[in-house]
Amino acid sequence: MKKIITVFTLAAAFISCESSSSCTKDQETCKKDEAKQEVTSDETLVGNINAFEENLAAFNSCKQTTTGKGKCKEYIAKAVCEYYGIEDLKDGSNYVDYDKIPKKLKELESWENIGNFDEENINTALEKLNNFGKPVLIFNEDASYVHVVALKPNGKSVKSGKWGNISVPACISYFPRRKDSFTEKGLNYAFKSADDLTIWTKK
Repeated sequence: MKKIITVFTLAAAFISCESSSSCTKDQETCKKDEAKQEVTSDETLVGNINAFEENLAAFNSCKQTTTGKGKCKEYIAKAVCEYYGIEDLKDGSNYVDYDKIPKKLKELESWENIGNFDEENINTALEKLNNFGKPVLIFNEDASYVHVVALKPNGKSVKSGKWGNISVPACISYFPRRKDSFTEKGLNYAFKSADDLTIWTKK
C-alpha cells in the first residue's frame, strides 16, 4: 500500500512597520542635539601633545647658545601650558621661570596642594593626571635650589628601593645645570630624596 505524502505549501505574509522617530518634527535640530551628546577622543585632546619633547629640544638649544645666569628658565612652564592648552603659568605674555613656579601656584585659586610625596598622595595625583587630564607639578621645598618637574601623562611607575620601595611615577625634568634632562624617567632621577617634595595639581 502506497503512502501518499501530501505537501502543503504555506505562504507567510510579513507586515513591515515603520519605526517612529523622535526627530520627525525638526530633523536638523534633533541631529544637532544628538551630535552634542557624542564625545569623541579628539575633544579630549587640548593643546600640543608633543610640547614636552619640543620644549626639551628648545631648552637644550637655548643652554648651548645663551650665556649668563638666569638663562632658559621658562621652558618647563611653557611646556606645561602648551601641552594642556592653559595659561596658568604665565605672567602677562611671558612664561614663569621655573624657580618662581612654587610662588605662582600658591597664588592661583585654580591649583591645589595635594600634600607631601607619599603613596596615597601620588595615587591621588595620578588619578587626576590620567583620568581627568589635570597637570601635576612636583617640586622640592625648604631648599636653596628649587627644581620643578611635571608628571608624565600615562607614564610608567616603578618601585624605588632607595625611596622606601614606594611606586615612583615618571616625570618630565629640564635641568638648568645638568645635561641629562628627559621627558620620561622616574621621579627619583630628578630628585635625590622624596623627603621635602610637595605635589600640586590643577583643580
